[in-house]
Amino acid sequence: MDRRKFIRSSGFSMGMALTLPATLSSCNKADSTTANTTPIFTDISTWEGVRALFPLDNSHVQMAQMLLASHPAPVAEAIEKHRKAFDNNPAMYWEENFMTAELKVCDAAAKYMGVTAAEIALTDSTTMGTSLLFNGMKLRPGDEILATTHDHYVTDKSIEYTCKKKGASYRRVEEYQDPRTVTVDEVVGNIKKAISDKTRVVMVTWVHSSTGVKLPIAEIAEAIKEVNKGRIEDNHIYFAVDGVHGFGNQDKDIAELGCDFFSAGTHKWIFGPRGTGILYAKREAWNFIEPTIPAFSEYPFLEYLGNPPEREPTFHELMTPGGFHSFDFRWALHTAFELQMEMKRDRVHQRTTELSTHVKEGIRNIPGVDLITPLDPNMSAGINCFMVNSLEADETVRRFHDMGVIASSSPYRQSFARLTPFVGNTMDEVDRSLEVLAKIAKV
Repeated sequence: MDRRKFIRSSGFSMGMALTLPATLSSCNKADSTTANTTPIFTDISTWEGVRALFPLDNSHVQMAQMLLASHPAPVAEAIEKHRKAFDNNPAMYWEENFMTAELKVCDAAAKYMGVTAAEIALTDSTTMGTSLLFNGMKLRPGDEILATTHDHYVTDKSIEYTCKKKGASYRRVEEYQDPRTVTVDEVVGNIKKAISDKTRVVMVTWVHSSTGVKLPIAEIAEAIKEVNKGRIEDNHIYFAVDGVHGFGNQDKDIAELGCDFFSAGTHKWIFGPRGTGILYAKREAWNFIEPTIPAFSEYPFLEYLGNPPEREPTFHELMTPGGFHSFDFRWALHTAFELQMEMKRDRVHQRTTELSTHVKEGIRNIPGVDLITPLDPNMSAGINCFMVNSLEADETVRRFHDMGVIASSSPYRQSFARLTPFVGNTMDEVDRSLEVLAKIAKV
């Protein structure tokens, strides 16, 4: 494929397309071949309207959407349109749309996140994004990664793998002793105190799926910024965040959080297609990361041919893994971001907080149940963790399931049961879940 054919098949050059609006002509042309008269969005001015978008089995109370979300109607419709088009003419549909369709996703994600499309790589999950991030870091022997004791298994192993390859080291700091009483000052103070002269990366998790604690990311970023003022640029500390359990339930621009890198799956709180995710990198941090998987985008391919564009590559171009993916799912992701913006980010945050606060207040009033997650919404989000008497978490979850509530347990060395309402739940369902919990606690 020569340069002219590559640009013709993709529709635009990457640099130009990043400045275009979300509605791209080739995607619209493809959509017209699979016309569907069903409107993309129903009336979602009420939470009953939002609830109607999800084809959930409501004979059970669904309190585990944070694990893997049901596809809402507009997302399912978009997936189906792409699937039909691929089945009808797969090679042509891919050649005509692969570049512009992914840029449409990045554009929608960027608007939702408050960043630029060039700063977003598309991944399959938080796991993939975190792994690509750490594997690509330009660490030197002797450099150190500072992580925390509450990060997920995937973060721990990604850090371990890259340190083995690059001769770097890692430490884990305990940001708080007791999630029930955690404070902003405690978290920020412990992390700042743990930074050493060797620290090049600080990695934290925004909302802990183990305890439900929400870390003060902006305050941590400010503390790292203060440390960096006394460092030469070559020893600058980069700040990375696993953001998946705050992404889609908090009213925050990712740029305002102050982190350099942000990884999140979009098939949880964003309600995107299964097997989708994003990896964000602030423009100033691009040079710290090398690609792991060759991208299917204009810049690296034309550079390979010896005729690169006369510009710098974007993070999206270099870091979005190439290969053939489930494009019918990936290309439908923009619809999930559009739905989130239609629901309004602040409104989603308020509703999630309202439901979760009701859960926590109810748990506190049930004898024999210990609420682990802080009640303060400044220190918690949508995940609510607890212990029931001497029951193991998995046994608690099993009893919930037997009584018609889909709960979950945290996959950590110390596991807790969890109730995680989302905007498709009703307050009545929250009360029913609390009633079941009270019955479990009496056994």
